[in-house]
Amino acid sequence: MLRSPRRLLNRTAFTLIELLVVIAIIAILIGLLLPAVQKVREAAARMKCQNNLKQMGLALHNFESANSVFPSAGKGYKFCQSGAGDARVFNSNGLVLLLPYLEQDALFRRFNLNEVSADLTTPGVGGTPVGSAVSNGNAAAATTVVRQFLCPSDNNSPTTRLTGGFYGPGGSLFGAATNYDFITSDTDFSVCNYWKDAGSLKRMFGENSTTRFADIVDGTSNTFAVGETTAWHENGAGFAWAYRGWVMTGIDPGTSSPGINLWHLPAIDPSWQNPPYTPVPGRIRTWWAAAGSLHTGGCNFTMGDGSVRFVQESVASNILEATCTIGGGETLSLP
Repeated sequence: MLRSPRRLLNRTAFTLIELLVVIAIIAILIGLLLPAVQKVREAAARMKCQNNLKQMGLALHNFESANSVFPSAGKGYKFCQSGAGDARVFNSNGLVLLLPYLEQDALFRRFNLNEVSADLTTPGVGGTPVGSAVSNGNAAAATTVVRQFLCPSDNNSPTTRLTGGFYGPGGSLFGAATNYDFITSDTDFSVCNYWKDAGSLKRMFGENSTTRFADIVDGTSNTFAVGETTAWHENGAGFAWAYRGWVMTGIDPGTSSPGINLWHLPAIDPSWQNPPYTPVPGRIRTWWAAAGSLHTGGCNFTMGDGSVRFVQESVASNILEATCTIGGGETLSLP
């Protein structure tokens, strides 16, 4: 039976006002939901970041178990500025030695550990590079992005900063960055082989370090082993996981580079302020050995016992320094 034209004309529909009201309600609901979604995403990213650091702690312990000593932060730096530099330069990063313990054995086998890890043109008192990183394949291997060394909260690209004679692995190649590095002293830049004579300021790692469990007299649960940083260093480009370049000494949140999540230098050279610099969260601009992250309020650390702690950016520098050293004898502890 056919419907009459009159019945078709009487059929109801949404008015324009009703549609606008519905759209406004949906927009309000989305606005309320987005912050919650972002919080869930950051919580997941922070958990993944902490898991990465936990795996690095386990890798350190497994390495020590196999070798009776922890890996050094690096070996044979070309760029160190004073003191007795090594006659043979390797510019190596000890993170490479952890690859077999992070299910990255195939990548580890690409490295020639008997030759230089990066071809640098930096000034320094280091000796003669052993071979060429471009020729031996180390430079090419250093371009590999290793997800275990990256925090998912950091939106900086890991492959856009580390190039050239100061920061790159060699030639025109770009090194891959890391968000995690050993706790060292940034004095490794100014003094060659500083670790062996650091005394009460000695960290768990350093250039040519040979730390054993017995050396950590302050207690492994009270000592930083690995720290978190950003892939973008406004002052120093960033840290490569596969080699040591200019000012890539490791992470030092103590008195040398005091604090966490410092987006501007504690002491500002007037010449660096023309034009005035605008601090950018996520782009560390304190001294190059900075600790930081895009997590709200602080960053993560792996302790000497392999546990992972989130440390607030409000923690005083003297407490951070005490937690950096392995034999300072301090009574201070993290809150």
